[in-house]
Amino acid sequence: MPSDPQVTPEQLAQERSIRFALLADLGVLALAVPVALLGGSLTIKAEAIRFVLGMSIEIFAYAVMWRLHRGKLRDLEFGGGKLEQIANLVTGLGMLGAAAWIATKAMAIVGGQGEVGTPLGLALAAMVGALNAYINFLAWDRMRAAAEGGSSLLMQGQVNARRVKLVCSVVVLFTMTAAALSTDNVVVASADAVGSVFVAIFMVLNGSEMLRTGIPDLLDRSAGKTVRDTVDRVLAGNVDDYQRLDRVRSRRSGRVVFVEIVLSFDPELTIAEVNRRIAALKQSMANEIEHADISILTTGATTA
Repeated sequence: MPSDPQVTPEQLAQERSIRFALLADLGVLALAVPVALLGGSLTIKAEAIRFVLGMSIEIFAYAVMWRLHRGKLRDLEFGGGKLEQIANLVTGLGMLGAAAWIATKAMAIVGGQGEVGTPLGLALAAMVGALNAYINFLAWDRMRAAAEGGSSLLMQGQVNARRVKLVCSVVVLFTMTAAALSTDNVVVASADAVGSVFVAIFMVLNGSEMLRTGIPDLLDRSAGKTVRDTVDRVLAGNVDDYQRLDRVRSRRSGRVVFVEIVLSFDPELTIAEVNRRIAALKQSMANEIEHADISILTTGATTA
């Protein structure tokens, strides 16, 4: 099937890396579900549910990314950044929800109310855990390579989420292996509980960070003090080029920083001279603000 000509090779690489991760996860899930059902461990069942939740978030993120890359969201006036933030927000909420589930199961095991699992079930779980850790490493490495050199906030969110999965899967592998090798019920229960608590804490930290960075931008917070200071510094350095500063507004939409400035110019200047000064101001700001989309308006004139 021919690729869309408007999609760049970098974007195709990002899509392929996520698609590979999803297909690999499906294979691991096909093994994890029967192990969870036959092993009898509530913690293993919780891991399988967390797995499904994580995949549903990734599928949503992939669908959003696919549409963004093909320009199917052109009606979003400030680009797809808002939608990227929503996808990131969903990922963060999913992590918090999964963490709460895992923590509940860990408390049940510590309290002696949770089922620990049979030796065979734990051995199979350790084997699936090893495969999952390996798959997560391959998927993370491919995503990291695809995201190098600049990528969307959505892609960065997927790289971060996969890194979380990789670390969690290594810890789960270690604890499940310890539980499978031990014949002491206390050690088995403790290994399950420690691994689950670690995973829960790790996911809470990462999910909270996603919410912290995503919610303010969805509420149209300004681009921040650093951006405003840069704009003020450039304007102050070129104060002779315009008569009056009327307004400065900024906002973020994903990785893009939108800056809107309204200036008044000497009415004796020609349109060509005004446009030259505006272009110089925009270039100076763009040199200092990454991913900037700068608009300079003139009172009584058209947008430049």
